[in-house]
Amino acid sequence: MYPFVLMVEINAPVSRVWRALCDPPEVLAWDPALAAALDAPDDYPRPGQHVKWRCRSGPFRVLHDRPQEVEEGRRLRSLLALGPYRYDETYMLEAVGKSCRLTVAVSVWMVVPVVHSLFELLYLGPATQRAFTDSLGAIKNLCEME
Repeated sequence: MYPFVLMVEINAPVSRVWRALCDPPEVLAWDPALAAALDAPDDYPRPGQHVKWRCRSGPFRVLHDRPQEVEEGRRLRSLLALGPYRYDETYMLEAVGKSCRLTVAVSVWMVVPVVHSLFELLYLGPATQRAFTDSLGAIKNLCEME
């Protein structure tokens, strides 16, 4: 398992950042890896749901998203699966004046035995951390455009 935490200050209210994280068209606007929400219900995200997202490229084309904890405007925790990769991601939002501090805590691992530890440490973890760093920047850009 490869855990990491990232944080970004966004010059937008918490409600705007929450919408960027939870509204499927908004997610598609900031996440270039995703092409479509295949079956997101109108009340997404809610614990117990299973939402599939189609990915634009790569050997694995369906990202499985299972929200676990949803505290509107404060916390969103989901378990994700993409092929043999598993992610436990938690977004935490905090008002800082008129802005929002967005923190994401992620653990990533591979379900294939034997090779997973070295692969996680040398490739999967760092690649995932770079991708989440880019995602936070994209969320920031989207939310600050308004």
